[in-house]
Amino acid sequence: MYKNLNSDLIGISGRQSEIIELALTYGFAGIDIDMADLVRRVQRTSFDSATRFLTSSKLKIGGWEVPICLDSDDATFAEKLGQLSVVAEIAGRCNATTATLKIPSATNRLPFPEYFEVIRKRIQDVANALSKDGVRVALYFCALPLLEKKQFTFVNNAETFLALLGACNNPHVGFAFDSWAWQISGGAADQFEDLPINRALAVRVADYSEDVDLRTVTINDRQLPGQGKSVDNTRYLKSFVEAKLDIPVTAMSAAPVVGVTREVHVANTQNALDALFSEAGLTVSRRKPEALAEAASSSDQTL
Repeated sequence: MYKNLNSDLIGISGRQSEIIELALTYGFAGIDIDMADLVRRVQRTSFDSATRFLTSSKLKIGGWEVPICLDSDDATFAEKLGQLSVVAEIAGRCNATTATLKIPSATNRLPFPEYFEVIRKRIQDVANALSKDGVRVALYFCALPLLEKKQFTFVNNAETFLALLGACNNPHVGFAFDSWAWQISGGAADQFEDLPINRALAVRVADYSEDVDLRTVTINDRQLPGQGKSVDNTRYLKSFVEAKLDIPVTAMSAAPVVGVTREVHVANTQNALDALFSEAGLTVSRRKPEALAEAASSSDQTL
């Protein structure tokens, strides 16, 4: 398992070259990329030109979001599905073999039983389109259905996620485990044991403060692992370590508070993952400028 940086999941942004530089500076072995953006740049220039920074960095590509919405209408879904062959070809060429796909947590289209089969089939279609170039689909869910204000809830907790994952028996479909979503949706220890660990393609970890009201929680309440003392990320990660999986581990948090630079926030993210890796028995690689290391340590209490 290796430390992976997803800038969106910690609330920062930047050009691809800047994110790559941050990942290299702070000892990350992989990054998530914006595949839709990469495809556009390949089409404007060339594959070699668009991927030159990625290639020279030697970073692994931990994952990328499938540019398709499973809750879209039939015509839109069919159109986006038809475009995936181009995306998959580029992903395969740059060895970006894990594509994350969000399951709708709510919908206006159909009640749960009927919609279950619609989504299962759509996942199958996406997986088949991507697998031709060696790309696997990592399913994940959002635990905040009330914020979407839709008529029917769908996959928004551990129970419904396990049901859909179990129904997707395509060998090219796995899952991205999100400890924060799992915890705030009420995922229990015995339900975690029901996860097919060997189908895990990515792990995402976060925490939240003990005083957070889970009835009104938002992504702004996400904290780096270990900061909130509410999510036992060590226990979760150890289960994946025991399975000997070579998959990315990505930290999540709210955006940095005012006054905390992007560099310091990434340094804090590295610190949190380093501590988690050590607790889970994984080797830790550290690489960080001393001045920023000191700044990161002093700002830990403010994040």
